[in-house]
Amino acid sequence: MTVTLLRHYKVLHTRPRSCTPSGYRETLRAYDDAGVLDQHVTLPQKYTRIITSSLRRTALTRDFLFGAVDSESSALLDEVPLAPFTDAEREFDPTFLDVMARIQWLANNPRQPETREQSLARARMFVDTFLREDHDYLLIGHGFFFRILSAELLRRGFAGRPVRYLHNGESRVYRRAAATEQI
Repeated sequence: MTVTLLRHYKVLHTRPRSCTPSGYRETLRAYDDAGVLDQHVTLPQKYTRIITSSLRRTALTRDFLFGAVDSESSALLDEVPLAPFTDAEREFDPTFLDVMARIQWLANNPRQPETREQSLARARMFVDTFLREDHDYLLIGHGFFFRILSAELLRRGFAGRPVRYLHNGESRVYRRAAATEQI
């Protein structure tokens, strides 16, 4: 059994130099709605089950890779959502807003749409729900959530390198021996 994590292709979206918290929310929505650039990635093997997140950029990546192919979609693979750390309507650098949101996420701050504990639970639920059968999986998803999912796969006995950062179109492969197939 193998599980390949593939980060979606590069998103065709330009972030503003600065924005207010409400503008940041709009920027995040625009990013979620944007197209992707075909990166012509070659994957290391064939897959018996392909699962994308429910966000558009992963389905577009799948379409560039395979055209019309049977696959599944799951919101359990969605990126960890962000929200502004403040409602103060002043200009901030969007990267600063990203960092502050991730710090709040790490501290389980309820201001974020999903806390760290909820993200960890979602990764466990994904593995429990989808990775029960002996398939070669291709999961097309998102960089930050793949850090969490990678750690969960390693915790469950899969062999592979942990994800620290995946570039767009980069993949990471995890293997589990058939003799230790209990998830």
